[in-house]
Amino acid sequence: MKPILPLLLLLSSTLAHAALADLEYVSEEYPPYNYTEQGQVRGLAVDLLKAVWQRTNTPAQHIRLMPWARGYYLLTQKPNVVLFSTARTRAREAQFKWACPIGYSEYGLWALRANAPTIKAESDLNRYTVAAVRADASEQLLLNKGMDDTRIQPANRLAQAFKMLRSKRVDLIASGSLAARDAMRELKLNPADYQQVYVLSAEQLCYAFSPAVPDRDVKAFQDALTRTLASQEYETLRKRYLP
Repeated sequence: MKPILPLLLLLSSTLAHAALADLEYVSEEYPPYNYTEQGQVRGLAVDLLKAVWQRTNTPAQHIRLMPWARGYYLLTQKPNVVLFSTARTRAREAQFKWACPIGYSEYGLWALRANAPTIKAESDLNRYTVAAVRADASEQLLLNKGMDDTRIQPANRLAQAFKMLRSKRVDLIASGSLAARDAMRELKLNPADYQQVYVLSAEQLCYAFSPAVPDRDVKAFQDALTRTLASQEYETLRKRYLP
């Protein structure tokens, strides 16, 4: 009689292999976690994902990069999507399944330094108009803090939000701090011309799964991610992307 445990372990590995290969992996341009460089998808979240695939014997999968609002919509509508790097906000907690952490991100409000307002409390928010990327965590945080939705101007991309700020169509931009600084670099803007005037929150960045993804598959992913984060491999990746 063959030992049962090795057979169970083999079966578990095969199931994880098949299940994780059936998921759609979706992301956006959000350095240093996920971005394109010379036509290749790179970043800390991407390399962590590759390590998860390797630890679960999952063949390398295609990663689709697209505007955040589109990726978020697919996550809510399709049964097999993994979206990253997704802020695990209180409002999103029960909507999806999660594997964490990839990292952490601070979200805040940015203004032109020349006429930056002073915001001391959430009650001050409704005195201003704010540009925010559709379905981004910063937009949701504003709504959660009681901001009037008519004072939030939606943008498809952060670059569009910066254009709205520079043309004075809005008073502020809501964004993750890393994303705001990266957008300034991409748009060749002088960072000295901008100032973060208020911190909305600091959130954990994770892989978000469609609710229909079975718990066992999310657990297989989380277990492999946890092992990766505890390895020397992660320390090497962290120093590379987050020096």
